[in-house]
Amino acid sequence: MKRLISLAMVFVGVLLIGVAGFGDEIHLPLETPLTGRLLIAPSFYTEVDDVVVSKQFQAWPGKNGTRPSDWFNVRIEAHPGDTILLSPGTYTCDIWVFTPQIRIATDTQAEDLATIHGTLEVDADQVILDHIAVVGERKDYSSGHGVEINREVVSQITVRDCLIEGNEWTGIHLIGPRGTIDEMRVEGCSLVGNGMDGMDAQFVKRLIITGCTITDNGWNFSQGVGVRIGSYVENVELRDNYFEGNRFADVHR
Repeated sequence: MKRLISLAMVFVGVLLIGVAGFGDEIHLPLETPLTGRLLIAPSFYTEVDDVVVSKQFQAWPGKNGTRPSDWFNVRIEAHPGDTILLSPGTYTCDIWVFTPQIRIATDTQAEDLATIHGTLEVDADQVILDHIAVVGERKDYSSGHGVEINREVVSQITVRDCLIEGNEWTGIHLIGPRGTIDEMRVEGCSLVGNGMDGMDAQFVKRLIITGCTITDNGWNFSQGVGVRIGSYVENVELRDNYFEGNRFADVHR
């Protein structure tokens, strides 16, 4: 099976390993040039009246909130069930994820984390972010948040064993004017030194935060907290978390 990864229309190599019943593992070595604006989606083009045109994706800033696939510097084809494995190192890019039911993780053979310097936005359901880092100040098209989760399209999301550190605003931030998340899990993560909140949540039926270290958030905002629980969060489970040094409060509801 051949998958497409393109960089400004220049094709680069990628190693795919099929896993029976679980989709493909897409291995991205550090030398793969993941920079600028990165799109993860099942496909990038469609036919209209026998003409191939770019698909439109909701990516701010853009006319009517959308951008064509050609606007992205790097495009990675991934399908439900796939795992994208990043080699350890730092990738300076902003990432938009539009493929549901995928896992994005550091390569399991690596000791160090793969680090994203930019915003990672999840615009697809049942995505797992596993053992990666999202760090650093605002750059390029970054919003200033670390991980953004679009509640318009997400009903379930898991963020596991991740480092979310030093972002200008909130480490894990919910976006979207409508929609409700059925279950949001944040497990074993470090939410450290983010300018506003370590994380926030609103319109979530079940919020589970377990085994996390949530410290020193709020340096850029006097009301910054460790965990901000906003409107219409129905059930909250906080277990075995460590809080310290969050500017306004550890947990604010």
